[in-house]
Amino acid sequence: MREGHEMRWGGLAGIGAVILAIVARIVMGGAPRSTDTMGVIASYLNDNRGRILLAAILYSIAIALFLWFGATLAAAFRRADDRSDLPAIVLAGFIFVSAIAFVAISLFGATVYALTVHAGLLILAAVPYSATAVMATIAGIAMALPLAAVAMAIARTHVFPMWMAIFAGIVALISLVAAFTVWATKGAWAPGGWVPTYIPMVLLGLWILAASGLLVREHLPMMRTRASHIMGA
Repeated sequence: MREGHEMRWGGLAGIGAVILAIVARIVMGGAPRSTDTMGVIASYLNDNRGRILLAAILYSIAIALFLWFGATLAAAFRRADDRSDLPAIVLAGFIFVSAIAFVAISLFGATVYALTVHAGLLILAAVPYSATAVMATIAGIAMALPLAAVAMAIARTHVFPMWMAIFAGIVALISLVAAFTVWATKGAWAPGGWVPTYIPMVLLGLWILAASGLLVREHLPMMRTRASHIMGA
């Protein structure tokens, strides 16, 4: 297999992860806020069990592709500079985030199944629903780690254009700050709301698409040459 093919597959994995995540969110439909009443949350889970479980499967596949994308990024940075610890931090960060996300979505799907099969438990539906929203918000701290490492690796190796490093740094900062909205109990700032959830995720998705496009379109520098190369330049 040629050197560039590995990177292209990783780029396609990143694109696939974003697409599947968007489809999964659409499948879930009009999900209530984590601060809505117990009745609203219970009704949503009970009426949409099949859609929620399908979304959980799609999210799980997206997470696997996200990890593949992260491993490809780490390999790209390692190939350009095999003396830095940053590629290892990038890989570890993506593994960390993927593990958290996979556990969260699996537990959410399992909880929805249990609550809806045993209808008497629906009175407790708001507990796991709100807990998952808070967990996803706090996970922004974990997401900030690989993004910050990516920004530093780009600045060091110049594998991607510098604006990609700045973009990654901004998304890392927003993800970190968003985690501190867990104290909000109402409105768009509450866990699962637009500010702490969708703004960081949309920006992350855009960054992944940009990086994936460069990975698909370009060859990376070979490790043996140690040559700096800006993809897309």
